[in-house]
Amino acid sequence: MKTKVRYSSKHAEGLKKILLEHINANMKDYLILSIIFIIGVMVGVVIINNSNEQSKSEISGYINGFLNTIKDENYEVDKVKLTKISILENLKIVGIIWIAGSTIIGIPIIYIIIAYKGFSIGYTISAIILSLGVWKRNEVCSCIIIFTKYNSDSNSIDVKCKCY
Repeated sequence: MKTKVRYSSKHAEGLKKILLEHINANMKDYLILSIIFIIGVMVGVVIINNSNEQSKSEISGYINGFLNTIKDENYEVDKVKLTKISILENLKIVGIIWIAGSTIIGIPIIYIIIAYKGFSIGYTISAIILSLGVWKRNEVCSCIIIFTKYNSDSNSIDVKCKCY
């Protein structure tokens, strides 16, 4: 016999109150981590913009080659394998952050990981803008958003993005 747990508005209010208290109590930490993340993004953008022409052409060639591979009609993504790899990689990072957060010495490691994540995002976005320009970047970003939105329920909706 299964019992159903019903969450009333009282439970939702209690959860909301607990989350708001946690955010208010740790606002300084969230602010510092957000600033470090933004600094990482800016460093990634600056690194791409200040690289020499040979590096820029190599990055553009790599991204254009990747997009040409995706354009191929026979290109299939192994969603299960990709999901497993993604989950394992993210669990590794969560484990490192958890272990580092349990010690005072490890706290700077968390800041380094957050800065690295920001750097990766800034570098990737700048590389896409560099190689595709502003207009095609919007098309690629739209495809990525649609793919990630409908990828979780791949049995019901099959989305194919056409990249130019």
